[in-house]
Amino acid sequence: MKFFIGDVHGCIKTLKDLVRQICTIDKNPELIFVGDLIDRGPDSKAVIDYIIELNISGIKSRSIRGNHEEMLINAYINNQKITDSNWCANGAKNTVESFNVNADIYKPVKELIPEEYFQYCAALPYFIETPDYVIVHAGLNFRISNPMTDFKTMIWTREEHYNKELVKGKRLIHGHSPIALEKLKSKLESGIPDIINIDT
Repeated sequence: MKFFIGDVHGCIKTLKDLVRQICTIDKNPELIFVGDLIDRGPDSKAVIDYIIELNISGIKSRSIRGNHEEMLINAYINNQKITDSNWCANGAKNTVESFNVNADIYKPVKELIPEEYFQYCAALPYFIETPDYVIVHAGLNFRISNPMTDFKTMIWTREEHYNKELVKGKRLIHGHSPIALEKLKSKLESGIPDIINIDT
């Protein structure tokens, strides 16, 4: 069974508890994360390590790229200091401190984030398609004929649009824009909508 998991943002304890609950429902689940594994929470490094460990242990886990991974990637590629990057105001300090509690945020990102973690983030796709769903971090640009080519919209948009024909009738699952858990539950109880925001 597939389980879609919203923005984790470095919250390793909550993630582990959620996966334990999932494994009581399904002994062989497939976990699909909607991105933003990192930043803000206390242990982004541990979140990435844990997802890698899940795959090694036999629990299939995949993630797409969120805007927070994108900011890390850009800062790393451009050899920026944390303080000179867009990432700075969006939880970068929490992430680098999960690698080294005494991290100097005035150093270039390349000196603070090990290359294998950069490579992990850089390898994350912008979207995942299943027979029934399209999974992106933020949403899709339905103003163009092929929304699957607009990666910027996939990780940054706050708008919710939907065009059944352009996604072959598949439902759209995303995170990025926080909503109350009760609001999500209410939407699902009234029937599965075409767009499902799981960033609770």
